[in-house]
Amino acid sequence: MRHWRIILVALFITGCTNMCGGDRREMSPEKVVEAYLDIALNMTKVEQKDLLLDYTTGNLRDSIEQAPDEVILRAYVERRYEILNYSVVERRDRTPRETEITFQLEYNDLSKELAATDIPPKVTTENTVSVVKKNQVWMIRDVLGNKTSIDFPVSEDSKITAKAP
Repeated sequence: MRHWRIILVALFITGCTNMCGGDRREMSPEKVVEAYLDIALNMTKVEQKDLLLDYTTGNLRDSIEQAPDEVILRAYVERRYEILNYSVVERRDRTPRETEITFQLEYNDLSKELAATDIPPKVTTENTVSVVKKNQVWMIRDVLGNKTSIDFPVSEDSKITAKAP
């Protein structure tokens, strides 16, 4: 009977290693960025910041670790988004262990209360992140650049007009 327990434990460890860790090691830098964003944009509680830490190292990890719970709550948990589009714009391999990923994210910002007839502002952000390979796993190290634009719909009462040339 004791042999069966040893075999069962060995199968469990092997299975978990293959299922839990194997997929993570096989993730490309682009997939790591996408997984990080999926967590960041869908957080429901502050404790989920540990999930963000699984994908980060260096400056970004330090910033998330040191952020007070109130900041994490306002920045991640209380924000609401309707994702419209996500795309990788560019990948620049710096070395075999370091790459930069530029991605664009378009979303409707639903974090403010809107009247039923209001259209939420559409946000387009383009970010470049440094992704490095550490212990055979790609990790986001730093945010290198950020360009954000917000499109607010013009209300019917607006005095803003533009004449065609």
